[in-house]
Amino acid sequence: MKKFQLDNQSLTVNAFYNEIEISQNGNFIQKIRGISIEPIQARIEPLKIKFNLTTKGQNRISVEKDLFNGVYYTNVLDYSLGEISYFANFITEIWAEKVWNLLIEHKENQLIITLQDETIKELLIQKNPSIFKSNEDIDEFCKKYNLRIENFVDAGKFENLEIELEGISARLSSEIIFFRKKIFTELLIQKLNSKIYEYEDVNNYSLSLKKKEIFLNWKQKQIDEIAIVQKYIQSPFTFDNLEQFSSFQSLNDFSAKNYSQQDLISETLYWLNNFSKAKKRFEIALNHYSKNEDLRDGVDNLRLTLELLLKDIFCNSKSLENQLTEIGKYQKDLGISKEIRNTFQKTLEYYNTYQNEHVKHDDSISNRHEAEFIFGLTMLFIRMLIKPNPKFSSL
Repeated sequence: MKKFQLDNQSLTVNAFYNEIEISQNGNFIQKIRGISIEPIQARIEPLKIKFNLTTKGQNRISVEKDLFNGVYYTNVLDYSLGEISYFANFITEIWAEKVWNLLIEHKENQLIITLQDETIKELLIQKNPSIFKSNEDIDEFCKKYNLRIENFVDAGKFENLEIELEGISARLSSEIIFFRKKIFTELLIQKLNSKIYEYEDVNNYSLSLKKKEIFLNWKQKQIDEIAIVQKYIQSPFTFDNLEQFSSFQSLNDFSAKNYSQQDLISETLYWLNNFSKAKKRFEIALNHYSKNEDLRDGVDNLRLTLELLLKDIFCNSKSLENQLTEIGKYQKDLGISKEIRNTFQKTLEYYNTYQNEHVKHDDSISNRHEAEFIFGLTMLFIRMLIKPNPKFSSL
């Protein structure tokens, strides 16, 4: 991969080696390993600006006022849906106009990427050590056979439309906080689809087949990526690719002192979505825990969360202590190993003992770390009960 500076951004292209046959007046002279730049993907990488994520309340300026004056701060987390929609419509209108002008442009408008002479010579020596030992050998060879150094390179040619679309893709991935990506992408596609429909079906004009193919390929790629974003929205901690995971910059702001098990909390709320009684109790426990108040009632509601969940799963009315046999059969049917089943049950037995000794028949929770441990353990129990079961995980 080679990167070239372009308007304070970098353009990444593929470069590979191939056999170039040198001949003069139809007479074969030499086979040389030359360089080709492959015009498969052009990617503009914009400046990363999703650092120092902030809220409107933390900004010293009036974000709302600036927003409706056409200024959008991509690092602000708590924009309302209306504010995001307003600016998404505004910015995608600008993007759509640029793309549309390139779609209907009839002249050939390409960006050509070549390597510098010194780079070409360096690569030629590297790949043809038996022919060239130094830059002077290459210069002498070119002089002898009346060649220019660029004859050894197949330059990469890129449609400006391709560059513009890839630039938008990069901004959607790198500048727009990724759970907002869906609305920006869908608005842009809708605007361009509307323009194409009016141009071709209403006015009976024809777009360049090549340019239309570039757009349709890009559009399909975006639709596929939207599906990933939608999956993330449904389950906040399902990541299907490294780029999506690494874009979640708040992970870089992790602080042990402020850790509230947010990963597991968000995921647990997702898994409990179809178990309303259990979810209600979990939310009560979460409220107590987050406010660091009434830890005893919070831990008791965690026990009740688990008990109500098991009653729903097994369609019975047994207490938590009396569900161990049912849990063993259930997990065995799901293909959970004997060792893990035994670990789950033994841990749940200790969990019940703790609840009985310190919560159910007493009020002796004085250590927040204990409550935090019970909180995390409950969430792991819930995940292991729901996630392995296709019946529940696909709802």
